[in-house]
Amino acid sequence: MRLIFSGLFDRYPDVRVILGHMGETLPIQLWRLDSRLPASHQIVTLKKKPSDYVRENIRITTSGVCADAALRCALDAMGAENVMFSIDYPFEDTKVATDWIDAAAISEVERAQVCRQNATTILRL
Repeated sequence: MRLIFSGLFDRYPDVRVILGHMGETLPIQLWRLDSRLPASHQIVTLKKKPSDYVRENIRITTSGVCADAALRCALDAMGAENVMFSIDYPFEDTKVATDWIDAAAISEVERAQVCRQNATTILRL
């Protein structure tokens, strides 16, 4: 949030940041970020809503969160093109994470994006 409210993404709109842990709760907070903006005491005037910066400048990984509801929220809030599968090794078990993503309640198109295509695009592999 400090990056957004510092005006960084207005000055450097092509900057992208990757956050782990299913976006550190940002996907579920997008509406609130926008609704609280008028009441904030921000120093910098933003050109867009905070949620726009999150969706445009932040990519997230699933690391450390193996929950279908959290994944669905992230996909719906951020867009399937902004979510990448990863494992929070050594803090999470690799088999648990891979078994979860293989069986997650998402479409096969989303699974292909999250498990391979997005990393290829985002990380320019």
